[in-house]
Amino acid sequence: MKIKLQQYFSTKWPAIIWSVIVFILLVIPPAALGSERKIEIVQLDKVIHFFLFGIVAALWTFYIRQRQNHFLYYLLIFICTSIYGIATEYVQDWVGRDFDVWDMFADAAGAFVFVSWVGIKRRPR
Repeated sequence: MKIKLQQYFSTKWPAIIWSVIVFILLVIPPAALGSERKIEIVQLDKVIHFFLFGIVAALWTFYIRQRQNHFLYYLLIFICTSIYGIATEYVQDWVGRDFDVWDMFADAAGAFVFVSWVGIKRRPR
């Protein structure tokens, strides 16, 4: 089971699928979300952004790590994930959701932490 899971995560499909899911979640129009908030926790959206984009970056790092263990690839994943986070903020503004610069920082922070963690923790021997 563990080998099959590792083989699955070494493909690009988990990263592509999760990237699409994140995009869909972040661009759902506010009317579809409803106006009622169940839990009001200050800055919870930053934590959510941190993990959503951290997982995007981690999945791409898992995929790249199987092919190359090179710092520049990890840096490129971090940069691309950060740009993806910035782009989704602009799309959110366009569909009528909140545009927040601090969400961009949370996206980039999540990408940095997860790329670093996966790149260091699972370094091929």
